[in-house]
Amino acid sequence: MRKGAAADFTGLEGLRVLIALSGGADSVALAVLLVEAREALGMTLFAAHLDHAIRPESADDAAFCRALCRRLGIPFYTARVDVPAEAARTGEGLETAARRVRHQWLRQVKDQVGADVIALAHHMDDQAETVLMHLARGAGPEGVVGMRKRQGDLARPLLGLRKRELVACLRARGLAWREDATNAIDDTPRNALRLHGIPELEKSYPQLVPAIARYAEAARIESDYLALLTDDWLATNRRSGPYGEYLPLEPMPPRAILRRAIRRLCGPELDREKLVALEALCEGARGRLEIFGGLAAERGHRGLYFLQSRPAPNAEIPLAIPGEAALDGLCAVAAEHAPVAPVRDDPMTQVLDADALRDAVIRTRRDGDRIRPLGCGEKLLSDYLTDRKVDRPLRDCLALVAKGRDVLWVCGLGIAEGARLTARTQRAVRLEIQYSFDISMLY
Repeated sequence: MRKGAAADFTGLEGLRVLIALSGGADSVALAVLLVEAREALGMTLFAAHLDHAIRPESADDAAFCRALCRRLGIPFYTARVDVPAEAARTGEGLETAARRVRHQWLRQVKDQVGADVIALAHHMDDQAETVLMHLARGAGPEGVVGMRKRQGDLARPLLGLRKRELVACLRARGLAWREDATNAIDDTPRNALRLHGIPELEKSYPQLVPAIARYAEAARIESDYLALLTDDWLATNRRSGPYGEYLPLEPMPPRAILRRAIRRLCGPELDREKLVALEALCEGARGRLEIFGGLAAERGHRGLYFLQSRPAPNAEIPLAIPGEAALDGLCAVAAEHAPVAPVRDDPMTQVLDADALRDAVIRTRRDGDRIRPLGCGEKLLSDYLTDRKVDRPLRDCLALVAKGRDVLWVCGLGIAEGARLTARTQRAVRLEIQYSFDISMLY
């Protein structure tokens, strides 16, 4: 190995470590190096090998791994899965199916033995291939980070070492390994890079692989910082409610944070085309975009909504005076008799004419609802909400005090002429609403 080069077992001290053992030089070197550090670091080791049933000699690989673990004193676990059949069933590529099945099984073994982490044998050359593949697909900063030394329950202690250093490590110890003949066939992007692309580039840039590894590490540091800034912005600005999720856009956040926030809310399935379309939606005045799986985005007056579906209508609840009426998952309205004196500067509290409230109910909006706002003529509730610039996703979530189709109070927004206190009012009721979600975007 290079002078000073070594596996990085930082963070594995005292842990129960499951080694993903394929039998190739990389994973054999990982197992050997972990065994050599086991006592000093207080680790407990296990090894797991999945036979993918892709190659005729795959059973020999499993036998080799079993013998190696017996020699190294590591408890060994193995299984066989017909990955080609699984890929045919799901429509995935063979490599994708193999990776998914392998990781699922490794986590099953991890739970079975009570391991803390799964150690993978990815090295610096793998990292360079990964970064170049992501660049070729047009990945952003998060993609060019490549593989992380620690990612959840996955640990990659060999990212600082070259493939040739791992081979030299095994030769120095007189240890054998298994060769996968498919690695010498350039029928996948990774194999093509390994066999042709990187060797050609190294003719002009001999330190290409270490340079790419340094680039990935620099990108990781900056990406992680952007992730923290995004976390802070979301913690302060993100709103959730029965409508879904809401991101305020006044003021517009920096584009790098906005892009990450959108990805966070949409999930890993969001592709670049939809991301660009969502950014354009943020820049526009109004609009709606279907994303995938029933998820849609809608631009409101001040922000962007992420909607799963229209909220189911609540049943109407009689207004109890005195008492409390609640709409499940939406709000609670408390009512009590009160002096005939209006409440000012508190949109969540109103004192209304008691006679006007007789037989009133609490519910959400319905087609045909009407309201006569203070000082105005009667109009459709939908027109009133449009005039008040209430975003469409919020309209189905606002509680109403109503009698039939006549709305007396759009809770938190405004009252009707027929419910206000007048000189003829003899009895009054104080209503106070508490929403179960933040409606500050109304104001």
